[in-house]
Amino acid sequence: MRTAVVCALLCAATLPGPFAAASARQTPPAVSVTVEVTDGTDDAESGRRLDYRVTVHNLGAAAVQGARIEQRMPATTTSATAPGGLVGGHGMGQQKVTWRADLPAHDVQVFTASAVLGDRPGPVASAAPGTLRAAATACVYVDESYAPAACSGDVDDLPESRRASAGDGWAGWAVGAAAAALLGPGVVRAVRRSRAARAG
Repeated sequence: MRTAVVCALLCAATLPGPFAAASARQTPPAVSVTVEVTDGTDDAESGRRLDYRVTVHNLGAAAVQGARIEQRMPATTTSATAPGGLVGGHGMGQQKVTWRADLPAHDVQVFTASAVLGDRPGPVASAAPGTLRAAATACVYVDESYAPAACSGDVDDLPESRRASAGDGWAGWAVGAAAAALLGPGVVRAVRRSRAARAG
């Protein structure tokens, strides 16, 4: 009888209790993923189509179910396409692509998307002299989290084409008027002196 009781106690001690089992279920496996986005170029211009390649790598030993991959397109994008993805946003500066995918352990998956760039809506500050930037970002989200598990970006130079505007014309007229106001009296006095000398 004593042997049976001791065995029962030892077996109970070695088996995980309900609390331990519940705690083990609530602890998710560590997630380790990377993402890279590139369009294969460093320069872009209005009207050009940029073809993006988004590479997601699950570095962990556990599969990631239902991962959400999001790519935000450059601000001047007028239209976007993505095989197997959902394109959201219809206005300039609001284009975003979303994919859903299961990521097996140590697996690499590639997603593709395209964006057509339009003209800038108005004058904006340049990120560098004579240039602007066309930036795209890609992020991976796990378990419906709002915080990304990994993000990456791609930046291209946009040439800044400066065209003469009405404001530039008015500025030129203002400079000319100021010069006339400063130099005008001296010119008038010189003409009067010349006439007086001829009359004398």
